Amino acid sequence: MTSWNELLRFTRAHQGELTLSVYIASAPADPGERQSWLVMLRNELNAISDGMEDSPAEEREAFGRCVAKLFEQLPAQGTMPRDHSWAFFAAAGGDDLALSLPRGVETSVHWGLGARVVPFLRVAEPEEALVVQVDRQGARLSRFAYGEFGEPVLLEAEEVDEVGPHMSAPSRTGFHGGTRGTPGADEAQRQRREATDRLHSSVVRRVAAMAELRMPILIGGAPDAAVHVLEALPAATRERAILAPDLRMGAPRDYLDEIRAALHALHARQQEERVTALRDLALAGGKAAIGYPVAERAAQMGAIAELIFSTEAWRQHPLEIESLVRRALVDGAEVEVLEPTVAAAMDGTADGIITGLRFPLEALP
Repeated sequence: MTSWNELLRFTRAHQGELTLSVYIASAPADPGERQSWLVMLRNELNAISDGMEDSPAEEREAFGRCVAKLFEQLPAQGTMPRDHSWAFFAAAGGDDLALSLPRGVETSVHWGLGARVVPFLRVAEPEEALVVQVDRQGARLSRFAYGEFGEPVLLEAEEVDEVGPHMSAPSRTGFHGGTRGTPGADEAQRQRREATDRLHSSVVRRVAAMAELRMPILIGGAPDAAVHVLEALPAATRERAILAPDLRMGAPRDYLDEIRAALHALHARQQEERVTALRDLALAGGKAAIGYPVAERAAQMGAIAELIFSTEAWRQHPLEIESLVRRALVDGAEVEVLEPTVAAAMDGTADGIITGLRFPLEALP
């Protein structure tokens, strides 16, 4: 089960339950700052505890139990790793969940109804892709899932036949000027070109067979070969594919940063297309809406099919957006945070929020 699926299960199971949500940033490079998160964590927990003086004794006791579970789960010696962030969720009823997250999380603590999920969504990395590395001589196709690469499929171009001496050697006795052969270099080049074309055709067929529905496809290796394969893909498959110019031939694990950068670029492209389509649909009075008030009403009716919002919207109204996101998730909606490049292009969209609806706006009260 993926980290997101685990958190989604937890969120749905404890949507109306008091929950402690803790996010802790990865360790900074400065050794002197590596335990600063612990000071911040204790300060935020103390602030929440101090603010509960008038709360029922039962709630204060539940908070204490959740905090005790948190400190049981914290890394030994109070040191966070540098290569990833960390999150912990504890519901008042006793269920808890610890997750390792990509870097980029800000240390924060929240106590209230339901798990706090937006910090997770902001740093979540695309988790699956088909990684294709191709040049003129061969190709490697690898499934990337949850940080690991599956057994690759390796393809090689056919070997070029040995060119006979009559094709490149000087004329022999009896070989008169009226006879024309094929220069050896030209013949070898033709065979290599045909072998490469057959290799690339095989790659295209393999991509179609291996790329599951909606799976992103990243194509790298030699630039000319990558472009050739991308352009040869069927239109429907090409829509979820992108060139990864910094992904070269070699072990794909050596190119994790390049793979994730390409995945974000693909996601941004698809997200921008989707946001544009939803905006047009909303302006035409179809099954989409722009802005927080309509999204709030739609959430109350279970009408949100997809919710897309900006980090800026969340920073300005964190509690409202958190509540909106949780309700949408519980109702089975797809939820996304805008990629930065798409958020910039959405300037002027009301509240930085756009929703796809299960039924048209006119049907809302």
